[in-house]
Amino acid sequence: MTTQEQSNPTGLAEDPAAQHPRKALLGAVIGWGFVILAIVASVITSAWNSRNPRCNNGVLVADMIGIAPRVSGPIKTLPIKDNQLVHRGDLLFEIDPAPYEISVQSAKANLAMAEGALKNAGLQIAAQEDQAKAAQASLDQAQAKLATAKDNYDRIAPLLAKHYASAQDVSDAKNTMQSAQAGVAAAQAQLLSAQSSVLSIAEAQAKRDAAAANLAQAELNLKYCTVKAPFDALISQMSISRGAFASEGQQVFTLIDIHSWWVCEPYREGQIQKMKAGDPATVELKTAAGKFFKGTVESIGWGATPQALQKSILPVIPQALDWVQLEQRFPVRIKLADDVPPEILRVGTTAAATVHTGR
Repeated sequence: MTTQEQSNPTGLAEDPAAQHPRKALLGAVIGWGFVILAIVASVITSAWNSRNPRCNNGVLVADMIGIAPRVSGPIKTLPIKDNQLVHRGDLLFEIDPAPYEISVQSAKANLAMAEGALKNAGLQIAAQEDQAKAAQASLDQAQAKLATAKDNYDRIAPLLAKHYASAQDVSDAKNTMQSAQAGVAAAQAQLLSAQSSVLSIAEAQAKRDAAAANLAQAELNLKYCTVKAPFDALISQMSISRGAFASEGQQVFTLIDIHSWWVCEPYREGQIQKMKAGDPATVELKTAAGKFFKGTVESIGWGATPQALQKSILPVIPQALDWVQLEQRFPVRIKLADDVPPEILRVGTTAAATVHTGR
């Protein structure tokens, strides 16, 4: 018996038509299996992307301030260089303090003069007040004499008709009363003159206060000659050198805060619905491609300016297709963790971020 006869004991050859349905069924099962796997993978991917929205258009940013002198003058000391790391309290630069030291000395002299004038004014006012008190005492004495003279006249005048007093006695009493009245009038005039001559110390006090304020300002300007770093920072965009004249309020370089790195990602409005402040995030920086760092959603922007709302003197009609509507994007601020290597942190670095909403 041949080998073919042994494999087919019935002696009948297999029908090729019988093998075709089985192959077709197997191919259909495999094909639909791939379709189902693709659908499942798509659903899983969509669900994952919905819970973990990603954006690839972000930039790395840090808090920055412009350093500008608060007084003008030539740069005397400049121990720093562009792109240098400085720590809080380090000297950045010093403006020549000579003219401001002279201003402080002049202000101190003016204050001393104002305080002396104030003291003299106080002594003069005290003397004038004593004169006014003396004039008041003279007036009181004159009024007492007038009262005595009037009582004497009122007592003697009725006695003339009864012949108990002579006409001379009445005349003398009347003259004494009139003299006392004149004395009172003179004392009142003297008191009024003394009171009006009493100066006010307010003017001298105001001059002294103004001199003190000028001294404080001069000392403050002298202090402003020395500029120190307010925090740990990197020097950037330095545009001044030693000996150059620094103008008040004109920025000379920028300080980048090395402890305030964060990523600004423009997420679509449909993505931010599931986000909230405090959500964890994974950030990838192009300066360290392939490495991922931890971050936290710090805030979500409350507004953005669409192109249609740009300022214009005419109505702006956006050119858009009815079947294509782009979602507005809003800035999401993601604070980086402190363990990110400092050598890869550069303002403006392209960043991608994935926010894990956990929902």
